[in-house]
Amino acid sequence: MPETEEDPRPDADHGAGVRGASGAQEHEREREHDHDHAHDHGHEHEHEHEHGHDHDHDHDHTLLSERLPEGLWRVSPESSEVNFRARTFFGLLPVNGYFGDFAGELRVDADGHGEGFLTVDTNSIHTGIERRDQHLRSADFFHALAHPEMSFSVSAVEASGQEHLNMSGTLTLRTRELALAFPVYAILHGDHLHIEGRVQIDHHGAGLGWKRPGLVGARVRADVALTLNPATA
Repeated sequence: MPETEEDPRPDADHGAGVRGASGAQEHEREREHDHDHAHDHGHEHEHEHEHGHDHDHDHDHTLLSERLPEGLWRVSPESSEVNFRARTFFGLLPVNGYFGDFAGELRVDADGHGEGFLTVDTNSIHTGIERRDQHLRSADFFHALAHPEMSFSVSAVEASGQEHLNMSGTLTLRTRELALAFPVYAILHGDHLHIEGRVQIDHHGAGLGWKRPGLVGARVRADVALTLNPATA
């Protein structure tokens, strides 16, 4: 069965999304709260990551709820984020992390049909503790030596009848393929496109089991905020 997340908006109980410029700011505040909470348990990220949420406010921004604009769009890694949150020790302690190396693109045709991909370097995982990062790269989890990339292939981006769009596709992780469907919020801001979504992933179903499963939560929350720039084919 597909793993879905009902609502990634900042004002939802479980979500972070884009609702214009204020939505991005809410997302930043929630992320800072997560980092502060992680710091209380010794899990704060040890990085100074430049994120691209400081949009040029001279440009108008438009929330897209019907379709994405036609064209070829490429992810700007310098102004995008691929984050995750999991829980360890029987769900008591949060672990926040991110992937630092990724690339992707989205092609939208004249009818508004979108297809694309996001490829992530599994070696680029960071949680703030190097020993834990090495374990996550090992054969117990991502097995980065044998599978240096994981990817999400976008098969459709469709109107939902609400203020968000519905995205669906396939996550390929190690040798497993996992169907995903979840809401995303998109804004057209000047000459670039910003897309945010959140999805819950059963990491055991995705083939990321562990020898001591009781110490690790069964689900991982992925938060993705992508800035895409127009590109020539």
